[in-house]
Amino acid sequence: MKVKRVQCFSAVLLISLMSGNLFSSQVFASETATSETATSETATSETATSETATLETATSEAATSETATLETATSEAATSEAATSNEISQKSYAEKKYENVQMNSEPTNDSNINKDTDNDGKLTYFKEVNGYVPKIDEIIEKNIPRGNGECIGDKITKSYTDEVDLNAKSVMDTNLDDYSNNGYLEKVKNPNNHPSTDSSNTDEDLYGPGNLEVQHWQNGPNDATKTQNWRVVFATDYAINNAVLTVTLPYDNVSVTNVTDWVINRYYPAVTNNNNIYTNYLVPLDISFNGNVATINFGNIVGYSAFGMIFSKTFDVPQDFSKDLKVTSARVIGTWKSDELNADSKYIKSSKTEPSIIWQNEVCPIPIDPETPETPETPETPETPETPETPSKMNVAENQTRITSLSNKVNNNLIEKNTVKATKSHNGDTLPKTGESKSTIFSVIGGIILLGFGSVTILRKKYSLK
Repeated sequence: MKVKRVQCFSAVLLISLMSGNLFSSQVFASETATSETATSETATSETATSETATLETATSEAATSETATLETATSEAATSEAATSNEISQKSYAEKKYENVQMNSEPTNDSNINKDTDNDGKLTYFKEVNGYVPKIDEIIEKNIPRGNGECIGDKITKSYTDEVDLNAKSVMDTNLDDYSNNGYLEKVKNPNNHPSTDSSNTDEDLYGPGNLEVQHWQNGPNDATKTQNWRVVFATDYAINNAVLTVTLPYDNVSVTNVTDWVINRYYPAVTNNNNIYTNYLVPLDISFNGNVATINFGNIVGYSAFGMIFSKTFDVPQDFSKDLKVTSARVIGTWKSDELNADSKYIKSSKTEPSIIWQNEVCPIPIDPETPETPETPETPETPETPETPSKMNVAENQTRITSLSNKVNNNLIEKNTVKATKSHNGDTLPKTGESKSTIFSVIGGIILLGFGSVTILRKKYSLK
């Protein structure tokens, strides 16, 4: 009985270990049960525990798989969002704010790190558009013969005019890196006034025949602006007739200051390393305002002239322009003095520039090709003639016999003739003439020659057949 109680206790202890309730009330209750009952309960408990464990394992594995899949998807999404966020965070303020403007960036160094307003470790500047707009006359001639006259098309002749059109524009934004030297949306320049640009670049589409830009600075940040200043700088490489400068400001009631002397004697010498060519002062004939638009009339001006004017606006109360950034533009119009220009004049397109011709809608007749003759049939290869049989030795012998027989017949005929002649001669009691003897000799010799010729002929046929 003690043995049975030990076995019972061991079984119950095993069940308790499997169920994780080693010290539960079930263990103590089962100690007083009989051995048979304990054994039955143990078996039932083990089966239930096994099924429960299997179910729990399957459920756990499924849950783990779903959790892993969800975690992977979440991780990938988070990684993608982090990458996108990182890309956005790496963009400068200028790149985020002005997505449609081309930019140039350069790393900061100890000398310019204070200009890095957005603290991204680089200085990002606007890449301004060329504000020089050459004017073109376009003549279209339709159905014009071309080349040898067989083709016709529309001939478009593009020639440049002497109309002047120079443009500049800038935005005031103190959040830009080095903002007073930044924010140029449009500008006219060339290596004569901005040699710091790549003067080795011969693409004249990047340059214009002078300089026009709207420089800018203010007191206070965007959200607390006290005063804004717009300085228009203008210089021309060539003479202009009836030159007019218009400046479109973001507001009216501005004050103006003529700074032409500063432009000629300080600004251009500084930016050209004291190689300033703009030494002629431009003096306006008159200045007028129509609301926020200023018009400055110069009349006729000479080449290498320059002008500068500041338009200032002071506010009684600091203004918040952070959501309404201000822009000012300038434009110069007039007519280029063409008699001082030629086809080689740099950075300008004028009536002296070689016209360009473009052909469109060309139509050429398609030649009628003669019918291609049919390819003659390849003649059949003639059959190879059969090789004649080599004559047998019997045939050669027969030919030789025939020739010998023929020769004998000839000789017999000659002998018979000579015999007849000799008989007649003896009947006449006269001796044969010498000539008759010679004839007989010649006949014999001829027979021999004929025999030899026949033999040679037979031999030649024999060897040629071999």
